Amino acid sequence: MAHDLFQQVLSLLQTYPYLFIFIGMLVAGEVVLLPAIYLAATGRLDLAAVISLAILATVLSDLFWYGLGRKFPASALDRIPGHHSNNAVRGLERLFNRKGVQILFLSKFVYGTRTAAQVLAGVHDMRFQTYLIVNFLAVLTLFAVFVSLAYSVVGTTRQLGDLIEDIEIAFLIFIVIAVSANYIASRVLRNRWSR
Repeated sequence: MAHDLFQQVLSLLQTYPYLFIFIGMLVAGEVVLLPAIYLAATGRLDLAAVISLAILATVLSDLFWYGLGRKFPASALDRIPGHHSNNAVRGLERLFNRKGVQILFLSKFVYGTRTAAQVLAGVHDMRFQTYLIVNFLAVLTLFAVFVSLAYSVVGTTRQLGDLIEDIEIAFLIFIVIAVSANYIASRVLRNRWSR
């Protein structure tokens, strides 16, 4: 039964990969993005479609968290269980009070801070236009880094494959030369020893 369900999901994934990327980005973010970019870099998916869907899903997800933050006043943060005992959240909030725009941008690059930064942007009433521009630029920058890394890895892997192929050819030539040299040397030595 589980195997059949897995096969059905796999079939749907193969039929509608871009739908899965969009939904996956809404729910899981970079966990879905990285393999999708790799598949695009290796030519299995269209890179423009992957990036477009990823940007759309990320911005929509971030807008949801920003809107949630706007809905609740800053005093609502005090009612979150464990808020005052969580040093990371308190530290991020203190930083956000001083450098909100920078924290919003950098939160894309620090695992585990993205959602908190989106909520804090809303809670601290960051202007929507400022929020949208900074967040969009951060998303574009992050995705550009990921795409660059993916193409770099794929290019390096291909070069490594070419290098291995060259090494195999060089090794084959070495074997042919070694066998030939051994044959010639043994003939020469046999002729000398047989005199």
